[in-house]
Amino acid sequence: MTPAALFTTRVHHSVDDLPLGALEPLLASGTLYDSPAWLRYCEASSGGLLRHITLEDERGRTVGLASLRVVRDDQVMSLYNLQALLDSPAADAEPAGEARTESGTVSDSAPLFPSAVAAVSGGHCVLLTDPEADAALRSAQRGALARAAVEVAEAEGCVATGFLYLAEDAAQDIADALGTDAPFLVAAQTELVGGWPDFEHYLATLSTSRRGMVRRERRQFAKGGITTRVLYGTQELDEATAQLQLRLRERYGVAGTVESILRDYAQLRATVEGQVRVFVCEQDGQPIGMSLGLVDGERLYMRLAGFDYSATDTRFTYFNAVYYEPILWGIEHGIKRYFFSTGTYDAKIARGCTPVPLYGVVHWPAPLRERAALRLAAREASLRSELGLPESPSAGGRDRKEGAAR
Repeated sequence: MTPAALFTTRVHHSVDDLPLGALEPLLASGTLYDSPAWLRYCEASSGGLLRHITLEDERGRTVGLASLRVVRDDQVMSLYNLQALLDSPAADAEPAGEARTESGTVSDSAPLFPSAVAAVSGGHCVLLTDPEADAALRSAQRGALARAAVEVAEAEGCVATGFLYLAEDAAQDIADALGTDAPFLVAAQTELVGGWPDFEHYLATLSTSRRGMVRRERRQFAKGGITTRVLYGTQELDEATAQLQLRLRERYGVAGTVESILRDYAQLRATVEGQVRVFVCEQDGQPIGMSLGLVDGERLYMRLAGFDYSATDTRFTYFNAVYYEPILWGIEHGIKRYFFSTGTYDAKIARGCTPVPLYGVVHWPAPLRERAALRLAAREASLRSELGLPESPSAGGRDRKEGAAR
Protein backbone atom coordinates (compact mmCIF):
# COMPACT_ATOMS: atom_id res chain seq x y z
CA MET A 1 0.00 0.00 0.00
CA THR A 2 1.30 3.47 -0.84
CA PRO A 3 2.31 5.35 2.34
CA ALA A 4 0.18 8.42 3.06
CA ALA A 5 3.40 10.48 3.16
CA LEU A 6 3.78 10.05 -0.60
CA PHE A 7 0.54 11.94 -1.25
CA THR A 8 0.28 15.71 -1.46
CA THR A 9 -3.06 17.44 -0.91
CA ARG A 10 -4.15 20.87 -2.09
CA VAL A 11 -7.25 22.86 -1.12
CA HIS A 12 -9.24 24.85 -3.70
CA HIS A 13 -12.04 27.29 -2.86
CA SER A 14 -13.59 27.26 -6.33
CA VAL A 15 -14.12 24.82 -9.18
CA ASP A 16 -12.43 27.35 -11.42
CA ASP A 17 -9.23 26.90 -9.37
CA LEU A 18 -9.17 23.13 -9.93
CA PRO A 19 -6.68 21.57 -12.40
CA LEU A 20 -9.50 20.28 -14.60
CA GLY A 21 -7.18 18.97 -17.29
CA ALA A 22 -5.30 16.82 -14.78
CA LEU A 23 -8.60 15.68 -13.25
CA GLU A 24 -10.12 14.58 -16.56
CA PRO A 25 -9.44 10.80 -16.11
CA LEU A 26 -11.05 10.90 -12.65
CA LEU A 27 -14.04 12.94 -13.78
CA ALA A 28 -14.62 10.59 -16.71
CA SER A 29 -15.04 7.72 -14.24
CA GLY A 30 -17.69 9.59 -12.23
CA THR A 31 -21.24 10.75 -12.84
CA LEU A 32 -23.01 14.04 -13.52
CA TYR A 33 -22.83 14.76 -9.79
CA ASP A 34 -19.00 14.73 -9.94
CA SER A 35 -18.83 17.04 -12.95
CA PRO A 36 -17.43 20.59 -12.85
CA ALA A 37 -20.81 21.92 -14.02
CA TRP A 38 -22.64 20.31 -11.10
CA LEU A 39 -19.98 21.41 -8.62
CA ARG A 40 -20.43 24.98 -9.89
CA TYR A 41 -24.18 24.63 -9.27
CA CYS A 42 -23.51 23.37 -5.74
CA GLU A 43 -21.04 26.18 -5.11
CA ALA A 44 -23.63 28.76 -6.12
CA SER A 45 -26.34 27.07 -4.03
CA SER A 46 -24.10 26.98 -0.96
CA GLY A 47 -23.01 30.60 -1.24
CA GLY A 48 -19.44 29.58 -1.99
CA LEU A 49 -19.05 27.25 0.98
CA LEU A 50 -17.58 24.31 -0.96
CA ARG A 51 -13.95 23.31 -0.50
CA HIS A 52 -12.32 20.99 -3.04
CA ILE A 53 -9.35 18.81 -2.09
CA THR A 54 -7.08 17.34 -4.75
CA LEU A 55 -4.58 14.55 -4.17
CA GLU A 56 -1.26 14.17 -5.99
CA ASP A 57 1.00 11.13 -5.92
CA GLU A 58 4.80 11.08 -5.70
CA ARG A 59 5.04 11.65 -9.49
CA GLY A 60 2.87 14.77 -9.33
CA ARG A 61 -0.14 13.09 -10.95
CA THR A 62 -3.57 14.18 -9.70
CA VAL A 63 -5.12 10.95 -8.38
CA GLY A 64 -7.93 12.09 -6.10
CA LEU A 65 -10.70 14.65 -5.61
CA ALA A 66 -13.05 15.27 -2.68
CA SER A 67 -15.56 18.08 -2.18
CA LEU A 68 -16.51 19.34 1.26
CA ARG A 69 -19.30 21.73 2.27
CA VAL A 70 -18.95 23.96 5.32
CA VAL A 71 -22.30 24.10 7.14
CA ARG A 72 -22.52 27.11 9.44
CA ASP A 73 -26.01 26.71 10.93
CA ASP A 74 -29.21 24.67 10.70
CA GLN A 75 -30.64 26.77 7.85
CA VAL A 76 -29.69 24.02 5.44
CA MET A 77 -31.31 20.96 3.88
CA SER A 78 -31.15 17.77 5.94
CA LEU A 79 -28.88 16.40 3.21
CA TYR A 80 -26.00 18.35 4.78
CA ASN A 81 -27.16 18.45 8.40
CA LEU A 82 -25.24 16.13 10.74
CA GLN A 83 -27.51 17.22 13.58
CA ALA A 84 -30.46 15.75 11.69
CA LEU A 85 -28.81 12.31 11.81
CA LEU A 86 -29.00 12.43 15.58
CA ASP A 87 -32.55 13.77 15.66
CA SER A 88 -34.11 10.78 13.89
CA PRO A 89 -37.44 9.45 15.24
CA ALA A 90 -35.67 6.26 16.31
CA ALA A 91 -33.36 8.17 18.63
CA ASP A 92 -33.88 8.12 22.37
CA ALA A 93 -34.99 11.04 24.49
CA GLU A 94 -31.48 12.27 25.28
CA PRO A 95 -30.28 15.65 23.92
CA ALA A 96 -29.85 15.55 20.16
CA GLY A 97 -26.21 16.49 20.07
CA GLU A 98 -23.20 18.16 21.56
CA ALA A 99 -20.81 20.69 20.12
CA ARG A 100 -17.89 22.90 20.98
CA THR A 101 -18.73 26.02 22.96
CA GLU A 102 -16.80 29.28 22.78
CA SER A 103 -14.55 28.01 25.57
CA GLY A 104 -13.59 24.98 23.48
CA THR A 105 -15.51 22.37 25.49
CA VAL A 106 -18.52 20.34 24.38
CA SER A 107 -21.97 20.81 25.82
CA ASP A 108 -25.32 19.04 25.47
CA SER A 109 -27.23 22.18 24.52
CA ALA A 110 -25.02 23.65 21.77
CA PRO A 111 -25.82 22.71 18.16
CA LEU A 112 -23.42 20.78 15.94
CA PHE A 113 -22.39 23.83 13.95
CA PRO A 114 -20.27 24.75 12.18
CA SER A 115 -19.68 21.34 10.66
CA ALA A 116 -18.36 20.01 7.37
CA VAL A 117 -20.08 17.48 5.12
CA ALA A 118 -18.56 15.69 2.16
CA ALA A 119 -21.74 15.55 0.10
CA VAL A 120 -23.29 17.49 -2.76
CA SER A 121 -26.85 17.99 -3.91
CA GLY A 122 -28.24 14.74 -5.28
CA GLY A 123 -27.32 12.62 -2.25
CA HIS A 124 -23.78 12.07 -3.58
CA CYS A 125 -20.29 12.14 -2.10
CA VAL A 126 -17.60 13.42 -4.44
CA LEU A 127 -14.71 11.08 -3.61
CA LEU A 128 -12.89 10.26 -6.83
CA THR A 129 -9.71 8.20 -6.99
CA ASP A 130 -7.42 6.98 -9.75
CA PRO A 131 -9.57 4.63 -11.91
CA GLU A 132 -6.45 2.75 -13.06
CA ALA A 133 -5.17 2.04 -9.54
CA ASP A 134 -5.65 -1.32 -7.82
CA ALA A 135 -8.02 -1.73 -4.87
CA ALA A 136 -5.34 -1.28 -2.20
CA LEU A 137 -4.02 1.94 -3.75
CA ARG A 138 -7.52 3.39 -4.18
CA SER A 139 -8.19 2.63 -0.50
CA ALA A 140 -5.02 4.52 0.41
CA GLN A 141 -6.10 7.45 -1.77
CA ARG A 142 -9.51 7.60 -0.10
CA GLY A 143 -7.88 7.53 3.30
CA ALA A 144 -5.55 10.39 2.40
CA LEU A 145 -8.47 12.46 1.09
CA ALA A 146 -10.49 11.77 4.26
CA ARG A 147 -7.67 12.82 6.58
CA ALA A 148 -7.11 15.96 4.53
CA ALA A 149 -10.83 16.79 4.67
CA VAL A 150 -10.83 16.57 8.48
CA GLU A 151 -7.81 18.88 8.60
CA VAL A 152 -9.55 21.39 6.33
CA ALA A 153 -12.72 21.20 8.45
CA GLU A 154 -10.82 21.75 11.69
CA ALA A 155 -8.99 24.72 10.16
CA GLU A 156 -12.43 26.18 9.35
CA GLY A 157 -13.47 25.74 13.00
CA CYS A 158 -15.84 22.83 12.32
CA VAL A 159 -17.06 20.69 15.21
CA ALA A 160 -17.62 17.49 13.19
CA THR A 161 -16.89 16.18 9.70
CA GLY A 162 -19.20 13.80 7.88
CA PHE A 163 -18.75 11.71 4.73
CA LEU A 164 -22.21 10.76 3.50
CA TYR A 165 -23.86 8.80 0.64
CA LEU A 166 -20.98 6.41 -0.08
CA ALA A 167 -20.71 2.83 -1.27
CA GLU A 168 -19.90 0.56 1.64
CA ASP A 169 -16.31 -0.21 0.62
CA ALA A 170 -15.45 3.49 0.26
CA ALA A 171 -17.09 4.25 3.61
CA GLN A 172 -15.07 1.49 5.28
CA ASP A 173 -11.84 2.91 3.84
CA ILE A 174 -12.68 6.27 5.39
CA ALA A 175 -13.61 4.75 8.76
CA ASP A 176 -10.31 2.85 8.83
CA ALA A 177 -8.31 5.95 7.88
CA LEU A 178 -9.94 8.12 10.55
CA GLY A 179 -10.17 5.46 13.25
CA THR A 180 -13.90 6.05 13.71
CA ASP A 181 -16.72 3.61 14.37
CA ALA A 182 -17.85 1.40 11.50
CA PRO A 183 -19.86 3.00 8.67
CA PHE A 184 -23.61 3.33 9.18
CA LEU A 185 -26.47 3.10 6.70
CA VAL A 186 -27.52 6.68 6.00
CA ALA A 187 -29.97 6.35 3.06
CA ALA A 188 -30.58 4.49 -0.18
CA GLN A 189 -30.53 5.62 -3.76
CA THR A 190 -33.54 4.22 -5.63
CA GLU A 191 -32.67 2.89 -9.06
CA LEU A 192 -34.91 1.60 -11.83
CA VAL A 193 -33.14 -0.38 -14.57
CA GLY A 194 -34.79 0.37 -17.90
CA GLY A 195 -34.12 -0.57 -21.49
CA TRP A 196 -37.67 -1.74 -22.24
CA PRO A 197 -39.05 -1.24 -25.77
CA ASP A 198 -42.32 0.24 -24.47
CA PHE A 199 -44.35 1.00 -21.34
CA GLU A 200 -46.05 -2.40 -21.36
CA HIS A 201 -42.68 -4.12 -21.04
CA TYR A 202 -41.95 -1.88 -18.02
CA LEU A 203 -45.27 -2.96 -16.51
CA ALA A 204 -44.38 -6.59 -17.11
CA THR A 205 -41.54 -6.24 -14.58
CA LEU A 206 -44.08 -5.51 -11.81
CA SER A 207 -46.34 -7.91 -9.92
CA THR A 208 -49.91 -8.38 -11.14
CA SER A 209 -51.35 -6.20 -8.37
CA ARG A 210 -48.85 -3.43 -9.00
CA ARG A 211 -49.46 -3.50 -12.74
CA GLY A 212 -53.14 -2.95 -11.96
CA MET A 213 -52.24 -0.07 -9.66
CA VAL A 214 -50.18 1.69 -12.34
CA ARG A 215 -52.85 1.20 -15.02
CA ARG A 216 -55.49 2.64 -12.69
CA GLU A 217 -53.30 5.68 -11.97
CA ARG A 218 -52.73 6.23 -15.68
CA ARG A 219 -56.49 5.99 -16.44
CA GLN A 220 -57.42 8.51 -13.74
CA PHE A 221 -54.75 10.86 -15.00
CA ALA A 222 -56.10 10.66 -18.57
CA LYS A 223 -59.73 11.03 -17.41
CA GLY A 224 -58.80 14.30 -15.75
CA GLY A 225 -57.88 15.77 -19.13
CA ILE A 226 -54.31 16.33 -17.99
CA THR A 227 -51.58 16.63 -20.61
CA THR A 228 -47.82 16.67 -20.19
CA ARG A 229 -45.23 18.84 -21.89
CA VAL A 230 -41.54 18.02 -21.73
CA LEU A 231 -39.30 21.08 -21.49
CA TYR A 232 -35.65 21.03 -22.46
CA GLY A 233 -33.94 23.45 -20.12
CA THR A 234 -35.23 25.98 -17.60
CA GLN A 235 -36.44 28.78 -19.88
CA GLU A 236 -40.16 28.22 -19.18
CA LEU A 237 -39.76 27.76 -15.45
CA ASP A 238 -41.27 30.73 -13.69
CA GLU A 239 -43.30 31.85 -10.68
CA ALA A 240 -46.10 29.41 -11.55
CA THR A 241 -43.81 26.38 -11.37
CA ALA A 242 -42.07 27.84 -8.33
CA GLN A 243 -45.46 28.06 -6.59
CA LEU A 244 -46.02 24.37 -7.30
CA GLN A 245 -42.68 23.51 -5.72
CA LEU A 246 -43.40 25.75 -2.76
CA ARG A 247 -46.71 23.98 -2.09
CA LEU A 248 -44.95 20.62 -1.97
CA ARG A 249 -42.34 22.01 0.41
CA GLU A 250 -45.01 23.47 2.67
CA ARG A 251 -46.84 20.16 2.73
CA TYR A 252 -43.74 18.46 4.14
CA GLY A 253 -42.53 21.30 6.36
CA VAL A 254 -39.53 22.28 4.21
CA ALA A 255 -38.56 25.94 4.18
CA GLY A 256 -38.42 27.97 0.98
CA THR A 257 -39.76 30.96 -0.93
CA VAL A 258 -40.69 31.66 -4.53
CA GLU A 259 -37.65 33.92 -4.71
CA SER A 260 -35.27 31.18 -3.53
CA ILE A 261 -36.73 28.72 -6.05
CA LEU A 262 -36.35 31.24 -8.87
CA ARG A 263 -32.70 31.69 -7.84
CA ASP A 264 -32.30 27.93 -8.05
CA TYR A 265 -33.67 27.99 -11.61
CA ALA A 266 -31.10 30.65 -12.50
CA GLN A 267 -28.29 28.56 -10.99
CA LEU A 268 -29.39 25.48 -12.94
CA ARG A 269 -29.57 27.61 -16.10
CA ALA A 270 -26.01 28.85 -15.59
CA THR A 271 -24.50 25.41 -14.98
CA VAL A 272 -26.42 22.36 -16.29
CA GLU A 273 -29.00 23.87 -18.65
CA GLY A 274 -28.37 21.26 -21.34
CA GLN A 275 -29.09 18.38 -18.97
CA VAL A 276 -32.40 19.70 -17.56
CA ARG A 277 -35.68 18.00 -18.51
CA VAL A 278 -38.93 19.26 -16.98
CA PHE A 279 -42.21 17.34 -17.07
CA VAL A 280 -45.08 19.84 -16.74
CA CYS A 281 -48.61 18.48 -16.25
CA GLU A 282 -51.30 20.92 -17.38
CA GLN A 283 -55.08 21.08 -17.11
CA ASP A 284 -56.98 23.66 -19.16
CA GLY A 285 -53.65 25.25 -20.02
CA GLN A 286 -52.62 25.70 -16.38
CA PRO A 287 -49.71 23.85 -14.73
CA ILE A 288 -50.91 21.68 -11.85
CA GLY A 289 -47.83 19.49 -11.41
CA MET A 290 -44.22 19.28 -12.47
CA SER A 291 -41.02 17.33 -11.97
CA LEU A 292 -37.45 18.10 -12.98
CA GLY A 293 -34.73 15.65 -13.92
CA LEU A 294 -31.17 15.73 -15.22
CA VAL A 295 -29.94 13.64 -18.15
CA ASP A 296 -26.49 12.07 -17.96
CA GLY A 297 -26.00 9.95 -21.06
CA GLU A 298 -28.27 6.91 -20.64
CA ARG A 299 -29.14 7.92 -17.06
CA LEU A 300 -31.96 10.15 -15.83
CA TYR A 301 -31.81 11.60 -12.31
CA MET A 302 -35.16 12.88 -11.01
CA ARG A 303 -34.54 15.72 -8.58
CA LEU A 304 -37.55 17.78 -7.60
CA ALA A 305 -41.30 18.20 -8.03
CA GLY A 306 -44.22 20.50 -7.26
CA PHE A 307 -48.03 20.25 -7.28
CA ASP A 308 -51.29 22.11 -6.88
CA TYR A 309 -52.81 19.61 -4.46
CA SER A 310 -56.31 21.04 -4.76
CA ALA A 311 -56.33 19.95 -8.42
CA THR A 312 -54.35 16.73 -8.25
CA ASP A 313 -55.29 14.68 -5.20
CA THR A 314 -57.74 12.36 -6.98
CA ARG A 315 -55.98 12.17 -10.34
CA PHE A 316 -52.63 10.65 -9.37
CA THR A 317 -50.75 13.56 -10.89
CA TYR A 318 -47.90 13.04 -8.47
CA PHE A 319 -47.11 9.49 -9.60
CA ASN A 320 -47.54 10.37 -13.26
CA ALA A 321 -45.35 13.47 -13.12
CA VAL A 322 -42.61 11.92 -11.01
CA TYR A 323 -42.52 8.35 -12.39
CA TYR A 324 -44.61 7.45 -15.44
CA GLU A 325 -44.13 10.50 -17.66
CA PRO A 326 -40.31 10.46 -17.19
CA ILE A 327 -40.31 6.71 -17.90
CA LEU A 328 -42.37 7.21 -21.08
CA TRP A 329 -40.01 9.96 -22.21
CA GLY A 330 -36.98 7.85 -21.29
CA ILE A 331 -38.17 4.89 -23.34
CA GLU A 332 -38.30 7.14 -26.41
CA HIS A 333 -34.89 8.69 -25.71
CA GLY A 334 -32.64 5.77 -24.83
CA ILE A 335 -32.62 6.07 -21.04
CA LYS A 336 -31.40 2.80 -19.49
CA ARG A 337 -31.23 3.73 -15.79
CA TYR A 338 -33.55 5.96 -13.77
CA PHE A 339 -32.66 7.34 -10.34
CA PHE A 340 -35.45 8.60 -8.08
CA SER A 341 -33.32 9.80 -5.13
CA THR A 342 -33.67 8.96 -1.45
CA GLY A 343 -36.79 8.84 0.74
CA THR A 344 -40.44 7.77 0.20
CA TYR A 345 -39.10 4.27 -0.35
CA ASP A 346 -42.41 2.39 -0.30
CA ALA A 347 -43.75 4.31 -3.31
CA LYS A 348 -40.55 3.83 -5.28
CA ILE A 349 -40.15 0.14 -4.53
CA ALA A 350 -43.82 -0.41 -5.48
CA ARG A 351 -43.00 1.01 -8.92
CA GLY A 352 -40.05 -1.26 -9.55
CA CYS A 353 -37.13 0.61 -8.00
CA THR A 354 -34.33 -1.18 -6.19
CA PRO A 355 -32.87 0.49 -3.09
CA VAL A 356 -29.08 0.82 -3.29
CA PRO A 357 -27.69 1.30 0.25
CA LEU A 358 -25.57 4.37 0.91
CA TYR A 359 -23.31 4.63 3.93
CA GLY A 360 -21.85 7.37 6.06
CA VAL A 361 -18.90 7.97 8.36
CA VAL A 362 -18.72 10.89 10.79
CA HIS A 363 -15.73 12.20 12.73
CA TRP A 364 -17.65 13.32 15.83
CA PRO A 365 -16.29 15.35 18.75
CA ALA A 366 -14.98 12.83 21.29
CA PRO A 367 -17.63 13.41 24.03
CA LEU A 368 -20.42 12.74 21.52
CA ARG A 369 -19.00 9.61 19.89
CA GLU A 370 -20.60 6.96 22.11
CA ARG A 371 -24.00 8.63 22.12
CA ALA A 372 -23.89 9.11 18.34
CA ALA A 373 -23.09 5.42 17.81
CA LEU A 374 -26.19 4.39 19.79
CA ARG A 375 -28.45 6.81 17.95
CA LEU A 376 -27.13 5.85 14.53
CA ALA A 377 -27.56 2.15 15.31
CA ALA A 378 -31.23 2.77 16.13
CA ARG A 379 -31.62 4.89 12.99
CA GLU A 380 -30.01 2.18 10.85
CA ALA A 381 -32.24 -0.56 12.25
CA SER A 382 -35.33 1.49 11.41
CA LEU A 383 -34.08 2.28 7.90
CA ARG A 384 -33.15 -1.34 7.18
CA SER A 385 -36.65 -2.40 8.15
CA GLU A 386 -38.15 0.26 5.87
CA LEU A 387 -35.99 -0.84 2.94
CA GLY A 388 -36.50 -4.56 3.50
CA LEU A 389 -32.76 -5.08 4.04
CA PRO A 390 -31.31 -7.71 6.38
CA GLU A 391 -30.13 -6.67 9.82
CA SER A 392 -26.67 -5.17 10.18
CA PRO A 393 -23.99 -7.90 10.29
CA SER A 394 -23.01 -6.94 13.83
CA ALA A 395 -24.79 -4.91 16.48
CA GLY A 396 -21.43 -3.53 17.49
CA GLY A 397 -20.33 -2.58 13.98
CA ARG A 398 -18.69 -4.32 11.05
CA ASP A 399 -15.45 -6.20 11.47
CA ARG A 400 -12.72 -3.57 11.20
CA LYS A 401 -10.09 -6.20 10.39
CA GLU A 402 -11.95 -7.27 7.28
CA GLY A 403 -12.08 -3.64 6.13
CA ALA A 404 -8.37 -3.13 6.76
CA ALA A 405 -7.48 -6.30 4.83
CA ARG A 406 -9.14 -5.20 1.59
